[in-house]
Amino acid sequence: MATFHYGGQALIEGVLMRGRNALAVAIRHPDGSIVWAVERLDLGLRARRAMKLPFLRGLVLLYDTLVTGTRWLVRSATLQALALEEAEGQPGQGGSGGAGPSGTSAVGSTLRSTLGSIVGSVMRSPLTLALGAHSETDAGSGLEPRDDDAHYSNPDDPTPAEVAAARPQPSLGKGYNVAIGGMLIVSFAFGIGIFFLLPLFLAQATVGRVNQGLGLQLSEGFIRVVIFVGYLILIGRAADVRRTFQYHGAEHMSIHTLEGGDPLTTDAARKYPTAHPRCGTEFLVVVLIVSIFAFALIGSMPPLWLVISRVILIPIIAAISYEILQFGARHRQYALVRALWSPGIWVQMITTKQPTDDMVEVAIVSLERALVADGNEIPAGSATFATRPMYPELERVPVPAAVETGGRP
Repeated sequence: MATFHYGGQALIEGVLMRGRNALAVAIRHPDGSIVWAVERLDLGLRARRAMKLPFLRGLVLLYDTLVTGTRWLVRSATLQALALEEAEGQPGQGGSGGAGPSGTSAVGSTLRSTLGSIVGSVMRSPLTLALGAHSETDAGSGLEPRDDDAHYSNPDDPTPAEVAAARPQPSLGKGYNVAIGGMLIVSFAFGIGIFFLLPLFLAQATVGRVNQGLGLQLSEGFIRVVIFVGYLILIGRAADVRRTFQYHGAEHMSIHTLEGGDPLTTDAARKYPTAHPRCGTEFLVVVLIVSIFAFALIGSMPPLWLVISRVILIPIIAAISYEILQFGARHRQYALVRALWSPGIWVQMITTKQPTDDMVEVAIVSLERALVADGNEIPAGSATFATRPMYPELERVPVPAAVETGGRP
């Protein structure tokens, strides 16, 4: 039976984990508790078998990371803003003395108060791809998924299909959805402009004056790498981004712990590095390298076609890069492969930081929820943390005993 590589993404004060049939999110609430939510992944286009074929699966994951990942990144930031706003509005807590805003007014107020954060999020948008470890059905993880009709340790627990059942997320209004859609479009344009078009223009303005051949392509690739690394270093100086980088490290450490066969505990996770060979940062590094070869094959073209080629080749470059990344992850035991893929690990020294224990706890909760949603046992001896649903009114399925007991009967 095929095994499954779990992957995820760091959020604002939280971690998202992608499983086979569902994703799970765990976030550290401003009150100190851990809240969680589960969302199905086996619906619509993603459920089609053709979308799991080589090269196509990379595009599906790219879509998932950009759209679903950005949506949850914004939602996690909104959760923090809403919770803080409600706390400030409680009587006797230094707020207005009245009840905190609720319903549409609360959402509207939050959107206004976080407008600057959303604009900042556009500037941080390329981090969405860099903040996670990709999941993929493949041999080598050592984790055997259970059948869809299998039960957990307690026979009275719900089936995996019930746990992964769709839980509709509360609507934050059309304005909120439009804002996220607009943010995605602007973010995508920002990423293309900064990392693909700007290097082209700079290379044309310098080396292009004397060399329109391979020298131009190599200089463009070098400029792209410098801009990418410089961007990560610059954006990482922000306090909130640094904390997200810590959650990124916690996400990787928890996945390492699962793949290493250890119980999911903070002590066990501390044995592992913050870097991971399937990291989105490594994916972006591979994209940069593949783009050099792809654009070199195109060669010299009129300026307009050079710009168009940089845009339309992005999906093809991403699909090829994903397969290369998966190949590297499967053959990491060979020294040559590790050496060739080492630049991705080096760059993760920027995008991952050592997390605190409470951050590791959040990552473990997210991974445990993803395991349960897929019908997998949580490793024996795993830690049990106090958690609550992010949206309790929507959690119709009882909490599986496998989570509350760390996977033990």
